[in-house]
Amino acid sequence: MRRAIVHIGLPRTGSTTFQHILYHLRPDLKAVGVLYPDLTPRSALLTPHINHQHLGETLDGRRPPQEREELLHELSRALDTSECDVVLLSYESLIQQKRRCRTPEILSTLFARHGFAMEALVVVKPQSEYLNSIYTHRIQFMRESRDFAHFARAYERSGRFAYDTLIRPWIASCDGRVGAVPVRDRRSTAPLVLRLLSELTLEDRVAPLLQSDDLNRVENRSPGPVAIEVSRRLRAELMQLRLRINQREMTQFVEQTVIERGLDPMGFRGVSADIRSRMDARYLAANDRFARAIWERPWAEVVAPEAPREVNELAIRAIDPAIELVIEDILQRACRRFEVTPSSSMMNRPINLLVDGIELLRQLLRIH
Repeated sequence: MRRAIVHIGLPRTGSTTFQHILYHLRPDLKAVGVLYPDLTPRSALLTPHINHQHLGETLDGRRPPQEREELLHELSRALDTSECDVVLLSYESLIQQKRRCRTPEILSTLFARHGFAMEALVVVKPQSEYLNSIYTHRIQFMRESRDFAHFARAYERSGRFAYDTLIRPWIASCDGRVGAVPVRDRRSTAPLVLRLLSELTLEDRVAPLLQSDDLNRVENRSPGPVAIEVSRRLRAELMQLRLRINQREMTQFVEQTVIERGLDPMGFRGVSADIRSRMDARYLAANDRFARAIWERPWAEVVAPEAPREVNELAIRAIDPAIELVIEDILQRACRRFEVTPSSSMMNRPINLLVDGIELLRQLLRIH
């Protein structure tokens, strides 16, 4: 049977970089027998899309039912008409979809019908780093006004960190054909994209197509502490309720302005030694179950820990007056750019407490 490879996650583990490379190589990949299909619905504003997010969102019910039929039909047509012996799909949130969506079973059945055996690929990193990434992502979409420590207390028990449980349905649907690559691997210092291709046994085909810049490419770089603080304050001002655009456009403007001013040379870091040790202890057994199922060895023998880095969060410290002036200036510039007026944060405080309380309740229900 031919191979159907599904890159399922995790989010914030170099997925966008990998997808950009595959997207730009799409015409050349066909020549070496690898199909990276365009599965963008007709309703999408930007076509073609760099990954298969639309397909993933139809499978978990976030997009209209007619798009589900449209994209599954388009995938079937691509499999029928392609002479490639490998098809590759990539959407980093597939691993987080709820079990009731039955996404692994749906895709496995579809691929088998066309003569393809499905296999899955996941990229992992320690849970404390993933927690840091989730926080920055939420702030980029103005979903968070809490400091990192309060956010961590509410999120650290989330099911999205139980890698052993998340991977189980994919192992079953792929008949055990699941590979995993850590962001930092004790066994190799090669660039991540080469390690991904090696794990997929596609290095001989695809590596010659890469440009030298591809090996060190970084897409979707995480914002730094100044951009995070500005965006956190915008959330505290309830800007997400008053914008006539997507919140991400405003936070992208903030991030670009910060870069132009020569600030934030390093990404945001909110994980303290206490939070890291607490997360490591909580998921020690789960990580070993995951590692033995995939690599047949303990997690610590494969995954290299991140070097200790100082917490650089501004929300928990006295901010230098010069930096405070910059933060306020960027906040005001963002408001003028998108024609919104800041309001009193004190007036927003009861609403923010209510919103944060609802978010905490959602997390508790999810854990249960």
